[in-house]
This record gives sequence, C-alpha cells and structure tokens, in this order.
Amino acid sequence: MAEAYKIPEDAASQVPGEGEAASAANPPWPSRAQRSYSLFVLTIVVMFTVLDRQILSLLIEPIKADFGITDTQAALLMGAAFSITYGIAGMPIARIADRTNRKNLVAACIAFWSAATVASGFAQSYVAMLWSRLAVGVGESGYGPATWSVVTDSYPREKVAFATGTLGIGAMMGTGLALFLGGAVLAFVQHLPPVDLPWGGTLRPWQWAFIIVGAPGLIWAMIVLTIKEPARRGMIGGKPQHVPVKDVARWIIDDWRTYLAVIGGTCMKVLLTAGPTTWGATFLHREFGWDLAQVGIISGTIMLVVSPVAMLAGGKLSEHWTKQGRQDANLRIVFYGLLASVPFLIVAPLMPNPWLVLAFNAIASFIGTLGFGPGVAAFQVITPNRMRAQVSSLSQFGTNVIAFALSPLLVALITDFVFRDPDALGYSMALNAALMGVLSILITWQGLGPYARSYARAVREFAN
Repeated sequence: MAEAYKIPEDAASQVPGEGEAASAANPPWPSRAQRSYSLFVLTIVVMFTVLDRQILSLLIEPIKADFGITDTQAALLMGAAFSITYGIAGMPIARIADRTNRKNLVAACIAFWSAATVASGFAQSYVAMLWSRLAVGVGESGYGPATWSVVTDSYPREKVAFATGTLGIGAMMGTGLALFLGGAVLAFVQHLPPVDLPWGGTLRPWQWAFIIVGAPGLIWAMIVLTIKEPARRGMIGGKPQHVPVKDVARWIIDDWRTYLAVIGGTCMKVLLTAGPTTWGATFLHREFGWDLAQVGIISGTIMLVVSPVAMLAGGKLSEHWTKQGRQDANLRIVFYGLLASVPFLIVAPLMPNPWLVLAFNAIASFIGTLGFGPGVAAFQVITPNRMRAQVSSLSQFGTNVIAFALSPLLVALITDFVFRDPDALGYSMALNAALMGVLSILITWQGLGPYARSYARAVREFAN
C-alpha cells in the first residue's frame, strides 16, 4: 500500500491564503457571504439535476406496465438514453465553460434540462420518453464542469473538498427527494383517473411526478443569475486562455496513473453504487412486495438523513488531513471508503428482511459518501485552471456516460441473461457489487503515490 506523503515545508507555504495581495494570477477571494451564497445556490442546482435524473428509477414499474417494455429496455431508458447526449455535448460545453461566464452557462443548462423533464411527463410512448431523456442529458452535461470550476475559484485549496462535499449534499438531497417526492406523488395520484390532454393523448397518474420535479428548475435558473462570477485563478493576465484539446490530453497522459485513479476510480465507484440506486426500489417491490410509494418515502428519508452528515464529515476530514501535510488526503479518503463499504453493498441485497437491506445499504452509503467531496476535489486541485472544466467533463463522461449508462444495464443483463429470472434481481445486484467493488479498490489504490506527487507539483507550480 502506498505510504502517506507529507507536504514539504517550502511547498506548504505556497498554498494561497485569503489574506494575500491580489495579482493577475492570484486575485482576491470572494467574500465569505458571496461564496456561501453561490455555494448554496449551486448546491440546489445539483439537487435539481439528480432529482430530475433519479425520479425515473422509482417509476420504472408503472412505465413498464404502460409502455410494455422489458428490464433491458427500462435500463436503456434510465442510463443510455440520458448518457449518449450527455457524452456528446459534455466536452464542447466544457470548453465554453473554460472561456466564458460560468454562471450564465449553468443557468441555461438548468432551464433546458428542467423543460425536458417536464416534457417527460407528457410523453405518450417509449420513444417519446427516450427523446425527452436525450434532451435531459444535453442540459445536464454542462452544469458540472462550470459549477465545480466556480467553487474551486471561490475557496482556498484545502477547503475545496468541503465545498465540493457541500455540493454533494445537493446530489444526495436530489436522490433522496426523488425517492421521497416520487413516493409521495405516487401515493397521492395513483388512484386518480388518467387525464385526457387537449392536444391528444393521456396524462397518466405517474407522469405528474416528472412535471412536479421539473417545473421548479425553470424558476431556479433565474436565481442562478444572481450569484457572482468569481475571478479565475492561476491565469496568465487573469484572462481565460484557449487550450487545445491535444494539450489537455497530453497533460492527462503525462500523469496517467493519477488521473486513472481520480477519474477512472470514480467511474468504477459509480458502476458499483448506481445499481442499488437505480434498481433498489424495484428490488424491494419485487422481493418483499413493498408498495413503490412506501419504498420511495422510506428510502428517500434514509438518504436525506445519512448523506449530508457524511458529505460534511468527508470534507472536514480532507481539510484536517491536508493541513496536517497529507498530500494524498483526498484520494486516500476515497480509498478507505471503498474498502469499508464494498462488503456491505455485496451483502445488502442478499438479506432476508427488507429492513436489513435498507440498513446495510445505509451503512454502505454513509461510508462511501465520505469520499464524494474529496473525490471531486482530487482532480480539481491538481489541474490548471485553464483546462479544469475540460478535465471535469472527462470525469463526468466517465461517471455519467460510461458508468451511469452501464450500471443499470449490467444489472439488467445479469438478471435477463445470466439468471434468466426477474426475481433474481438481488443476486444480480450482489454480483455487480462484487465485481465493480474489487476493480474500484484496485484502480484507486494504484494511484495513491502518483496522486501525492501530482498534488505537490500543483502546490508548487500554480495557484488554486
């Protein structure tokens, strides 16, 4: 196992502080009030993106019944339909984020994907739903790189993990609210009769969930415009630079073991955890006969309680270890979280009692979520500002295109073609967790030493 590296005295002294004099490459930090407000607004943006994305996981059974689709078709709807356009649009939008006003870009993105989510509520066929999910993918592809770039330019290096962890609270709140609100909406509307639309077609009861969660994002897009765009740090002349894609690729290739760990490891972690997230409600419904509304409310409540604590704790632990001089603090927290959480994820779907399933998943979620903020901060703080959004888009491509598309599909394929039994979903989830868990641990472990050296170089060579 790689040793824990220490920051040399001379390198540690170069970490920029809030009281330093401003320069073109090292402008003054935003005020505490400005950055706190921006972080709050952007955290809600993250909540909306996950809420709009995850609401589908709770509605799979009624969608299957109304559209007459299989588990594999449902998995394509949950994953690939969203991820294809996410991957295509991600890099071009990230290049825009590296050169233009980032808050305006985030506002445009949330307005677009929220409108697409509302459109999902009016879809009258499987194909129409696919088109709506494709549009959601386009909108969501641009928020992450721009949002992370804004936050990284608003906080000193040692506080970035706490800030990105706070953004992660939005992600977990979105997932929890998708389950809770989706369950509450289903409980409210499941006995209502279908509504005939004036332009033709029928609004089914479950479709209200998409409309209810999508509409508020259109309003929040205007609130995003009220935050302040922070100055870009570490830029020549303080101005954004045009960086060719080949230069970004060369930077990553020269440090490939580090980026394999911080981006590839995160991708594998999503392959590990997205199975329980996307198939959990369906599993409890099939295996134990729980009503989907009940599953959503209970699972959502657990996530809303557990995840914020873990997010903040992980960020604070990273800040503490970094101040102690641990150069690999961010990645080591991710690594330890994987070691401890993977066994729980493997065992959870094999439990004979639904409450034990929820308990084991809650433990795994808490431990694994400690690494969310440090995981995002890991590649943000070692990447120069001029290419930070583009590298972020590569991370998003790995987690949201490859992992998000493949994870629900892998579980479905194991169910349909290995066990050949819809009631074997729990075994499929356990097998997926075992395979992806081992790969996640190995990929992260091999990068601990290289990451520490990359962090030290970043402290020496460029400002936060």
